[in-house]
Amino acid sequence: MTDPRWRRRLVSMAERAARRPAGRVTETFARSDERQGAYGLLESAAVGADEVGTAMFEACARRSAGESFVFCAVDGTSLNLTDYEHSKGFGPIGSRAEGGRGLKVMNVMVLSAEGVPLGLSSQRYWSRADRRRVLHRDKLHPEEKETRHWLDAMKQTRDVMAKHAPSTRCWFQLDREGDAWPMLKEAGLGEHWFTIRACRKRRVLLPDGAKAYLWPLLKEQPAKTTYALEVRAARQRNARSANMVVRACKVTLDVRDKRTSERSRVEVNVVQAIEQGTTPVGEEPIQWTLLTNRPIEIIKDITDVIAGYSMRWRIEELHRTWKSGACSVEDNQLRSTGAAIKWATILMGVAVRIERIKQLSREKPDLPATDEFSPAEIKAAALLYFGKAGKAKVSATAKPSIADVTLWIAYLGGYTGKSSGGPPGSITIGRGLKRLQYGVEAVLAMRRAAK
Repeated sequence: MTDPRWRRRLVSMAERAARRPAGRVTETFARSDERQGAYGLLESAAVGADEVGTAMFEACARRSAGESFVFCAVDGTSLNLTDYEHSKGFGPIGSRAEGGRGLKVMNVMVLSAEGVPLGLSSQRYWSRADRRRVLHRDKLHPEEKETRHWLDAMKQTRDVMAKHAPSTRCWFQLDREGDAWPMLKEAGLGEHWFTIRACRKRRVLLPDGAKAYLWPLLKEQPAKTTYALEVRAARQRNARSANMVVRACKVTLDVRDKRTSERSRVEVNVVQAIEQGTTPVGEEPIQWTLLTNRPIEIIKDITDVIAGYSMRWRIEELHRTWKSGACSVEDNQLRSTGAAIKWATILMGVAVRIERIKQLSREKPDLPATDEFSPAEIKAAALLYFGKAGKAKVSATAKPSIADVTLWIAYLGGYTGKSSGGPPGSITIGRGLKRLQYGVEAVLAMRRAAK
């Protein structure tokens, strides 16, 4: 993006979207000149869709530079977008029989060791072909399958980290979709770590040359440790304190490329956590079998692998905030794939900010609010929530924490305290930010008038 005018407009759009997140451009930009400028950037061929995300990825890497390692949660999702006439360049999503149209997306969310979001290090969009492929997926090269998007996202993450955070190790976290031989061979490149949840009946080569299968081999391993997992009630699942038994070992996987029948050996550590003795009648025991190249010399190493994989769920929370929560990205009515990607990328930055605020207010509640909020946002939140008494909350001597301001914003968004079932979530924070925007504009207008 060589023209500084486009850069300034992009920054302005991102700032406004952060203060008033919404899926439709018309809901974020109230004034006609702002809307016209936003549409101009989104539809302009002079601003590439990839360029919009570059600054976000680099900022994430720079924020990661002080960390010895970061969790990199990798996951894909779909955007269901309006395209009645099939004229926007979208492809089928979900079941073809249902006729859904939209885009597929692969994201990499970076988190600190404490689980606080640091940003997004990669985002890859693509449209599926309207016609079904002729060859079975086992006959295709990885570059011809959606597997390549996982590999490309991890490579983009490694590249941006190497440039802006060369001493920070990535620890990639992948769900069962990532249990494929290309990921097992490439996720750990450059001395980075990976953890992949196993879903296949992997064949194992034993030290004596014999062959076995992973699951029976794990049953033979002694228990390393146990822990209690608090399980919330859900559909077809009872609430309980699950007794989790942990086993671990080092194995050599015998992986096969079904296209070429070529076999490879991949050495990994395996950590399995499985519920024993507390599974209700009619339910399957909770179980995770994790393949990792992270060393597991002591018990803490093993429990760190399990704790690290639990961070992968943070990207699912991010996707909810982006899609159906505060940002409602699927509501946009933009006319082209490029415009939809640009706007979705801007809103992803907003979703990351909301998730970061949420986690910081929980994990590091005593941080100064000024670390994440502008002075105008802090003052507006205090005045809108407390009224005239809010002046004391932002006086020269007052130093509100990030937990304080997050709570004020959440109350503006409908948070009801303990009766809500927990600390403020992304939905109430997002709604609060929308209300906060009017207060911020009033504060800024009063400052301009005072000058």
